[in-house]
Amino acid sequence: MPEIRALRRLTDSLEHAGVLDKAVDAERSLVRALARPKALRQLLHGVPFGHPLHPLMVQVPLGAWISAAVLDLVGGKGNAKAAKTLVGVGLVSAGSASVAGYVDWSELDREQLRTGWVHQAVNWTGVTLYGLSWMQRKRGNHGSGKLLAFAGLTVVSVGGYLGGHLAYRQRAGVSRDGEVPFDA
Repeated sequence: MPEIRALRRLTDSLEHAGVLDKAVDAERSLVRALARPKALRQLLHGVPFGHPLHPLMVQVPLGAWISAAVLDLVGGKGNAKAAKTLVGVGLVSAGSASVAGYVDWSELDREQLRTGWVHQAVNWTGVTLYGLSWMQRKRGNHGSGKLLAFAGLTVVSVGGYLGGHLAYRQRAGVSRDGEVPFDA
């Protein structure tokens, strides 16, 4: 099956979007300053574990949010409380997943940096929608909480697509000889 041309045009345009460079460079400098100790960088890159941590860590928020969506679709009073809890678990775990992702991202080349910057911006938009969903649910507004969560799931799915593009099309953080990338 051929690749959808519109998606390829979108990702190509992100890779070549020089307009992003000022924001990319500022954020990259901040990440590098905060993750300066070598031991911290290596831990967040996943060196002690033999592979990057970010792809593993994103499974927790995504799994929680997908599970919440299933419960929202099924409905029921007990499911509403469980779905709110899962949205919260996703929110709490998204932070640590993003920290590992930022540290990996800070080591990439220019086109990968641009794509990764949009990846994180899209995902933070999704996280924001989930935060609003959790707040609505806490206030008893389960209908709007569900709508916000489904919007959040849609947005983080776009972010996941961009993360997949980074990993598979752009080969971000992939080593030639099997060593953990960024072991510096």
